[in-house]
Amino acid sequence: MKTIGITGASGIIGSKICQNLLENGYILHVLSRDPDNFKKNPNIKTYKIDLLNPDRKKVSSFLKRIKFLFHLASELSDESKMMKTNYNSTKILVDSIKNKNITFIYLSSIGIFDFNKSKLINENSYKKQFNIYEKTKFLSEKYIFKSCRENNLKFIIVRPSIILDVNMKSKIIDHLLTFTKLGINLKFSKKIIANFILLDDLVKTILKIFENEKALNETFNISSDILLEEFLLSIKKVLNKKTYIKLPINIFFNLINLVSFFRISRKTSQIRRFFSNTSKISTQKVESLIGYKLSLDYSNFLNNYVNRIK
Repeated sequence: MKTIGITGASGIIGSKICQNLLENGYILHVLSRDPDNFKKNPNIKTYKIDLLNPDRKKVSSFLKRIKFLFHLASELSDESKMMKTNYNSTKILVDSIKNKNITFIYLSSIGIFDFNKSKLINENSYKKQFNIYEKTKFLSEKYIFKSCRENNLKFIIVRPSIILDVNMKSKIIDHLLTFTKLGINLKFSKKIIANFILLDDLVKTILKIFENEKALNETFNISSDILLEEFLLSIKKVLNKKTYIKLPINIFFNLINLVSFFRISRKTSQIRRFFSNTSKISTQKVESLIGYKLSLDYSNFLNNYVNRIK
């Protein structure tokens, strides 16, 4: 049976991928800074490695006998650790599988693209990053491409949009739910698009393509876009709530700027980008490969999400 290496196995994406791989008989090598998080399983071997400062000898042991390496781990909150954890560790892993017959599956981000430049984002659209997290993903991709050219690295790069799941706390969804509960109706352009992807669809897609030879050395954008107006209508239906107060988006942005001034939130620029986005993400490439359309069942997700937080 094939052995698969994985980083980020304790995360919400990694844990679902691990569960599926184990159910299908794969043996897993798990790289983790806290191996005690994993239950004992004869098909899981853990390696205590911190990606902030990985021990190359331990990395070499982790990579023995594996055929695929899923690199899912990332630092999401502490910007001071992002360059080392996200970019430098990717370089070390890529260098460590040089000249080995190991396929490198990398979880990147749709945030590497410049959404102001194009109304339709495909895999080759213009790239520009607006924060350090996105920059680390972009630099990691560049290094993977370089290793492919120079060392014949085999890779698959997946670029998901904003990931939604019942078990993932989402500030954006929480904000939208709060406004609706208060009877506030945000007035914005009907062209605003929410770039979302349900976690189950993302995991299903990754597992569908990772052994497909047609996916080798390719990048894939993964998203199930929906007009924000339609998404808010779904929220109103789930909450069975009518809105009475109309709040123009420019006033909302002024409130966001005020919050930013007093440093109550560090993610105000991301919120502004979300409520200003009119770009759609093309998923034609990945849907052509997997043979079906990605789901748009956000009503079921919202029902489950609302019931969970009650």
